[in-house]
Amino acid sequence: MDALDDTRLLPGVGADATLLFVHAHPDDETLVTGATMAAYARLGARVVLLTCTRGELGEVIPAELGHLEVGKSPDADGAGLAAERERELDRALAALGVTEHCFLGQGFAGQGSAGPGRVFRDSGMQWGPDGRAMAADVVLEGSLSRVPLDETATLAAGAIRAVRPDAVVTYAADGGYGHPDHVRTHQLVIRALALAVHGDGDVPGWPVPAVFTIVSDRPERPLDDSVERIAVHGDGAAKKAAMRAHRTQITVAGDRYALSDDVWKDISGVEEFVRLEGPRP
Repeated sequence: MDALDDTRLLPGVGADATLLFVHAHPDDETLVTGATMAAYARLGARVVLLTCTRGELGEVIPAELGHLEVGKSPDADGAGLAAERERELDRALAALGVTEHCFLGQGFAGQGSAGPGRVFRDSGMQWGPDGRAMAADVVLEGSLSRVPLDETATLAAGAIRAVRPDAVVTYAADGGYGHPDHVRTHQLVIRALALAVHGDGDVPGWPVPAVFTIVSDRPERPLDDSVERIAVHGDGAAKKAAMRAHRTQITVAGDRYALSDDVWKDISGVEEFVRLEGPRP
């Protein structure tokens, strides 16, 4: 990767910053923010990842792991795939140079000494007639999108107070391509930002200075021309290595990749964001 400078990064977020990335499932962090995360980690910034679910209901690409996919074998309840995706995420984060991570309801995004942490399940999805993701016909209790917003947002607010980030990065309001867990992740982050301003017990509040949303290649509607798109020139090589780690979800061949839909795309080290301006609820 070429030498980086502040003009190729998020505006006002330099190498001495702390960044909190919030994603819905393992592999999302790599696909849409991996190059940015790796670039900041290489520069010495503190890069922290919060993942909301373990992706229990994801499709599985390699035939030898197909038995892990829910519905593909009688005993596939999602637990095996969740464990495999946790291992993949560990390897991906090592490739990105990111050392701080936890799942929502655990660690710095958990309930502390009050009791065991929560686990939020992948909500699943189906493809709608417009080609965008939509809610599945059956969404199980305990799935991220079914849990009351204040419950998940309170945990995320605790993570913000604990990490004290200079910048938070997550999805736009449409979740990028409509997945219910991506939409819910945006909602809980926005609510958490408001909650985190206020202290909780002995922990001071933390107003996050900068919030950025991810520009998707499959948005619900095109961005208005007046909206400034911020291009981060990140570490494409590290991103590619991390994509290879997520083998249940991503196939990598040379400088291209495909998901379970077999649509091949170029791997890019340039990722785009929009700064979230104005008051946040």
